[in-house]
Amino acid sequence: MRFAAVAASFVLCLMPGLAVANEPPAALVTALSGSTTPAIAAMSEIASGAPLRLAPGAELSFLHYAKCKMVTVTGGTVTVTRTDFTTDGTIVAEIDAPCPRIHRLSANAAGTVSGGLVMRGLSSAPRWPVNREIVLTGEGTDKLKTVAIHAEGRLDAPLVRLNVSGRQARFPADAAPLAVNERYVLRLTIGDRAEPVDIPFVAAAPSGSSLFVVLRGP
Repeated sequence: MRFAAVAASFVLCLMPGLAVANEPPAALVTALSGSTTPAIAAMSEIASGAPLRLAPGAELSFLHYAKCKMVTVTGGTVTVTRTDFTTDGTIVAEIDAPCPRIHRLSANAAGTVSGGLVMRGLSSAPRWPVNREIVLTGEGTDKLKTVAIHAEGRLDAPLVRLNVSGRQARFPADAAPLAVNERYVLRLTIGDRAEPVDIPFVAAAPSGSSLFVVLRGP
């Protein structure tokens, strides 16, 4: 199974791995059939510059963050860097995909990363399509507890609580759509974190079924 299209990508990310020094992860595994060496799982990130050897018959699909491409390969070895990827296996598909949204955790102030640029504060809140499903990956998302959306300045009561299953958060079927161009806060409670993670955004028109979000450490 692989994602043939991704309407929006909004990724929360930081995972341990064999990353090149000072390089953030370069891609997100969206689907895997078979095994790799070193072992990797769907919805985990691919460290920049770390080769992955696919077992015979294995098929790997990944979203390349900088290229904004969804790539599927079979067999051989795949090496993904921040700017590109190489493989001696077979490229089954390479299609355009929306660039992922990346939120950077900070000890001092909220911030987001978009297209390689760091934006700080509410005034630069990114525009996110209000798709009905949010897929979360990265730091602490294996311990995701709750996901809610609040109106800006109204953190006392959420507008909607999303249904959480693993790293996926879905709007309830009867939830009213969010208003386009309005400002909201995505609030996450994760694992043993004492405080919730608040991510401000401006709602844009839905662009598909899923929105991917990645959390990075400071």
